[in-house]
Amino acid sequence: MNNIKQLPKFTCILILLYVWIFLLDLVIFKGELWEIGSGKSFDSMEFNNWYRLITGSFFHHSVLHLLGNSLALYFVGMILENKIGSWTFLFIYFLGTVGTSIIYSLIFSYTGGNGASPGIYALIACIVILFLHNRSFIKLQFGNWPVNYTFYYFILANLVGMDGLIVHIIGFGIGSIFTLLFLYKQKIKNRFSIHLHTK
Repeated sequence: MNNIKQLPKFTCILILLYVWIFLLDLVIFKGELWEIGSGKSFDSMEFNNWYRLITGSFFHHSVLHLLGNSLALYFVGMILENKIGSWTFLFIYFLGTVGTSIIYSLIFSYTGGNGASPGIYALIACIVILFLHNRSFIKLQFGNWPVNYTFYYFILANLVGMDGLIVHIIGFGIGSIFTLLFLYKQKIKNRFSIHLHTK
């Protein structure tokens, strides 16, 4: 029972959605969901297709793509979700996926954008910064699956091509900025709290 409680709940929900959408589109809709929901740049989508900025991250073009991202999100979630809270975790994830889609759409023209990796890289940025800020809060040590897989994913996922590298850099940058602003806000809040208590 305790192990179930410790599972990163929103992480598991996201992974189930990835798998469900992939199987549903593959077995029943035969690619129609992909046509409706995969990511597109602003110049390639119709005016009322803005939802693709959100839905694109839930589509994966192959079983290997789905498996790689699902495992990465699961292990990142094992490290981070229960530390920062599920809603903050989810916010960073969507900030990474949607923010990257918007920025990439403003620079490049594309169709068939897919994959959760920008959101995962945003979460990895959060892990790295929190670890550097307070190593007792986020403990990272090689020799276990979450840390090992996250490290290798962080390196190897950038070898898929220049497009992948660019969106990963954008996602990582968005996660870094949010985490730094979050830490700065907490620092100001703590200082204000100390100031009130000393009066």
